[in-house]
Amino acid sequence: MFGHPSVVGTMMEYIKLTQRLSVASIVDLCRDILAGIGTAVQYIDGESNISEIAGVADGRCVAANTVCFLEKVPRQTLPVALKNALVITRPDLVSSLTGCNLLVTADPRALFIDLLDRLIVYPGFNSFSSIIDAVPMIDPEAEIHPCAIIEDGVGIGAGTRIAAGCVIKRGTFIGKDVTIRENTVVGCDGIALYKALDGRVLRFPHVAGVIIEDQVEIGANCVLPRGAMKCSRVGSQSVIGNLCNLGHAVQIGRKVWMSVGCLIGGNSVIGDGSSLGLGVNVRDNLQIGQNCSLGMGSVVVKNLPDGDSVFGNPAKRMPRIKAGPER
Repeated sequence: MFGHPSVVGTMMEYIKLTQRLSVASIVDLCRDILAGIGTAVQYIDGESNISEIAGVADGRCVAANTVCFLEKVPRQTLPVALKNALVITRPDLVSSLTGCNLLVTADPRALFIDLLDRLIVYPGFNSFSSIIDAVPMIDPEAEIHPCAIIEDGVGIGAGTRIAAGCVIKRGTFIGKDVTIRENTVVGCDGIALYKALDGRVLRFPHVAGVIIEDQVEIGANCVLPRGAMKCSRVGSQSVIGNLCNLGHAVQIGRKVWMSVGCLIGGNSVIGDGSSLGLGVNVRDNLQIGQNCSLGMGSVVVKNLPDGDSVFGNPAKRMPRIKAGPER
């Protein structure tokens, strides 16, 4: 039977390796990477004495037995999971990460990117992130147009309809009774560039996936990229209009209405029940609360609390407006 997404919790999400690797092998791999560009790395053993690495994670919400990187001092007390991970960090942060297993280098983000590039090839990553309790399979009751392209490592539930010209990339999980209309692309890489200290311009690999929950409707010519270290997600019963572009790792809640031509910046969150009118733009890394109304053409550059109504460029609070139909 086709599995449903089983949410372990976003604080625990990580991208699984197809096989566990020893900490020693990860350390050796990092040393080999940096030797190629004439840079050193120092390994500092932590309190937890972990021996194996199960995957990679975001250092801001890390899972145990994973590799991550940190460029800033953690805002709160170190979580237990961070002390049970392998953390790539800078020399000036070592004193703030007491007890952690550390790989210390001048440019931790660059080393992490180079490491991901190696791990993608060997041993590789599982199709779905750790928050999906399912194996990649296409339910026989799904309707897929012969002109759609479905890569290996995709899950599609019963009653879902994929129209002509759609491209569904590896690591995408689509629930039951979903409609995806013509020429929509799901699971492509987003754009995330980083200029390393040695002058190289690196592209951050996108190794997370996309989760589309049950009864979602997505219009034609939309783009839903995969996340880099966290899945992009569309909640159940949401509607995304034609020509919408969602940035990587966006989190779209349940019963969201998004009209034609909306642009949502990467890592932004749209709360349950919110409505977005024609051509709304939402800046990256914003939090839009539940049951918000964003009027046609609004350009949203600040977080919005639950139940807010905004309109304009830049968007400003207005008396209650109706950006979408009753749902």
